[in-house]
Order: sequence, then structure tokens, then C-alpha cells
Amino acid sequence: MSEPTITPRRAMARALVLARRGMGTAHPNPPVGAVLVKDGAVVGEGYHAAAGRPHAERIALEQARERARGAVLFTTLEPCRHFGRTPPCVDAILEAGVAKVHVAVSDPNPLSGAGARALAEAGVEVVFGPGRREAAHLTAGFASRIARGRPRFLLKMAASLDGRIATPGGDSRWISSPTARSWVHRRRREADAILVGAGTAVRDNPALTTRHVSGRSPDRIVVDSMLRVPASARVFADNGPRRIVAATARAGAEARAALEAGGVEVWELPADPRGRVALPALAARLGDEGYDTVLAEGGGTLAGALFEERLVDQAWVVLSRSLLLGGGGPGWAEGLRVDRVARAPRVRRTALRPLGEDWLLTLVPEAAQWWDPETLGAPDHAAIGAAAGEAGRV
Repeated sequence: MSEPTITPRRAMARALVLARRGMGTAHPNPPVGAVLVKDGAVVGEGYHAAAGRPHAERIALEQARERARGAVLFTTLEPCRHFGRTPPCVDAILEAGVAKVHVAVSDPNPLSGAGARALAEAGVEVVFGPGRREAAHLTAGFASRIARGRPRFLLKMAASLDGRIATPGGDSRWISSPTARSWVHRRRREADAILVGAGTAVRDNPALTTRHVSGRSPDRIVVDSMLRVPASARVFADNGPRRIVAATARAGAEARAALEAGGVEVWELPADPRGRVALPALAARLGDEGYDTVLAEGGGTLAGALFEERLVDQAWVVLSRSLLLGGGGPGWAEGLRVDRVARAPRVRRTALRPLGEDWLLTLVPEAAQWWDPETLGAPDHAAIGAAAGEAGRV
């Protein structure tokens, strides 16, 4: 019996699985996966693991070697045409004799040099799809940094069914179920950095690692305007990830020296009218530093402030189905200050699904709707074929 022929959708699905392995490690590059198919079978595959490492397409081509000639390449992102830390993937594809390329989503980076256009001009058939929506989710952080100069902010909160994140006395362990905590740790592993406020760092003394799952832990960033989190806090443990504190000029020199002595970076940023770190300035600095996706966790003060500054691109609220904590405890967005209903941040997209013993509520604010991968319109690639004289191929 002959082996089953792999379909374009299955081949791209495999490329997307591979690409996800690079989330959290590939930045400032986007996560990319590639699969090379010939005669209905996979002859090469790869993903981009880190900046300076080979790109996904080149790894797949290297595995395939001579079998790449006449093969079909499935890649989650448009192949690059420019020289960076590695040579252009377009050149390698052409040299290998690949006959056709399926691209899930266009490269938002203008420096990429229109790789699809170059391939089409050289006579390679270029097809956009399948997998556009899935690939858009994987590359949304990279696209955000390229287009907006800041990372994509994902907010995660755990709350009781009535919206409280702790009792009046501050007890919050554990509102969410073990299944939900493992899910959160997987999201941490896929993020470039994790962001918390000083209140959470002092009150809960979290480690912010991925101890419930295998894999790397993200860089850790604490918003601490006055540097009140002690250098001995677990969030500052020297165990691999980069450790950063965002503070203002009013922070004490002694506290700063103690942090820096332990290898913690202290970023002095402008203050907002209330004397706190100006979050838009922090977002811009993170973009300059090459961060694509930042997962914000912690208390309602930081969550509310992120909403107030229109920085939340997507929020995950893990709601306990078994706990009602009542009045007096902090709410999951208590830092948000709204003086009139007309000025309140509005949510455009919502989704609710079970997550272990809890509910997972997904929210996309109206201000971030244009950046929601679920609603992104398909890119217009007609110009590629027109420029190449091969409109039917694109």
C-alpha cells in the first residue's frame, strides 16, 4: 500500500507546529516554520530557533538536499530577500530549484525585500495560503513591533466568578485550577517577557518561571516606580532570564545600586501625571529592545493602567467556576479609572471556553481590534503577480 499523500493544509499545519517552537526564543525575529514536500511526502522541515541561527527554510532545504529540486515549500512567513545575520532565504530557494512556495502570511517588515515578488519574478509559483489566521497569531507580536514600535501586550488575570483576584486580606492561592496554571505557564514559555507590578512582586513574591511545563522561562520585567521591591525577591533570582526594573527618576540610588549589583537592569523612564512609570514610554523601550510579545500578569492596578493607556491587545481572564469571594477584595482591573461611561474602554471581541475546572474568558479591546489576528483582512497580493507578469501564479 502506498503512503498517503500529504495535503497542502496538512503540510502547512505541520509548518505552524514547528513555528510555534520558536515563540519566545526567536525574537527580535518572528517565529517561522517550513516544510518541504515532494511526491506527496515530507523531505525536509525546520523552524527558526533564535536570531543568528539558520532560518526555517534553509534548515528544510538542507535536510532535503537534492530532493528539494521540483519540490513544494510550505512556509508560515514570506521568505526574506535581504541580508541580515543570515543570507536571504529567497536565494537558497531559487538555488535549490524549488518549484512552488505556499506562504501563510506576508512579512510585515519592509526590509524583507518582498520575497514573494522576487520568487514570482524568477518563475517560482507562489500561493498565499492556507494557514493565514494561524500564522497571523504567531507573527502578531513581530508585526506589532515593526508597525507600532512596541510589543503586543497579552494580559492574563485569575479571578473568582465575581471578579475578585484576592480576598480582602490578600489571599489568592489558589483561585485557578492546576490545569489553568499549566496553561498559563505554556503562555509564559511562548512570551518574550513577563511583566508584573511592584505590588504583585512584593505581596506574592512570585518566581515567574515555567516550572509547570518544560522549556525556557521568559525575561522578567517589574514596573516599580520607586524601587520598593527588594533585590532579594524571587523575581530577581539570577537563573538565566534577563531581569529588568522600570523605575522613575524619583527612585532611590541605594535601591538601584543593590539591584544592579545583582545583575538587574534598571531602566529610568518618564513618569506619568500620578508619578508612576509612564507605560507608553515603557512600551516604546521594550520595542527598541526587540521584544515582540509581552505577557502581563499580576495585580489589578497594573492591569487597569494598561487598559487605561490602550496598551492591552488581548486579555485572558481565568474565572473560577467554584469561587465567589465577595466584596472588599481587589478586582482584576481595579487600576482603571473611568470618570464617564463614554470614556470607558470597550471590548470588541469575546470568547468563553472551559479550562480545566475554570472558564477562560478572552477579551480583545476595541482599541486593539485592528490588530486582532482573528479579524485581520487577507493581504492584497495582486501587485505581486502583476509585477512578475504571472498574476495567475500568485
